[in-house]
Amino acid sequence: MSLLGPDDFELSRKERAKKLAKDLSPAIQKEIDRLLDGIDEPGNFERLVQLVGFRRAKIMVTDRRLHKRLADSEPK
Repeated sequence: MSLLGPDDFELSRKERAKKLAKDLSPAIQKEIDRLLDGIDEPGNFERLVQLVGFRRAKIMVTDRRLHKRLADSEPK
């Protein structure tokens, strides 16, 4: 996992987020997915906040719930 360098601060907020997302190790990506899948279990949201920060964790949970709702409502 790499950190943003001095040149990266000239990027827009969205570009920095994309760069950081690419830099996550596969193990951390799997951990985030596991936490999101079991977000209703005690302690998972707090662990997600430790990994990505409160604001990003809240966005991720909202997105995951929205996508799940949309997938459940699609006719099969």
